[in-house]
Amino acid sequence: MPRLICFAVLAGTLTLVPAGSLMAQETTTKIIPATKKTQDLLKTKISVDFEDTILKEAVQELKDQVKGLVILIDTKGGVSQNGKLTFKAKDVPVSEVLEGMFTKNGLGYVIINNAKDAYPGAILIKQGKDRGKLVNSR
Repeated sequence: MPRLICFAVLAGTLTLVPAGSLMAQETTTKIIPATKKTQDLLKTKISVDFEDTILKEAVQELKDQVKGLVILIDTKGGVSQNGKLTFKAKDVPVSEVLEGMFTKNGLGYVIINNAKDAYPGAILIKQGKDRGKLVNSR
């Protein structure tokens, strides 16, 4: 009967261990205070009415409505600040507004969870389907 082998990375070293000997380990990401603040701000209810609005104007509207919200646009990653979007919502959390704004445009957003970054806790609009994922670097 074949024995199952698993790969485990322990202290930076790749180790082969029998599958039955691995115990479930909880992996948690330490959330920095700036990220926690952003997560709380994403729960703020707002209303928007964007019709063929360019992205940078829509982002500015979000920042005007939610004081303290920092939003960056990943232009180096191919996101156009001048791309147009249409989305309307009334009294919904910012996270739902972002979801609605980006679904049709192939965009997503991540939250920078790195105290050493120039913009810790900032929302980074980028290509893809990520929605609120924590990242350590842009």
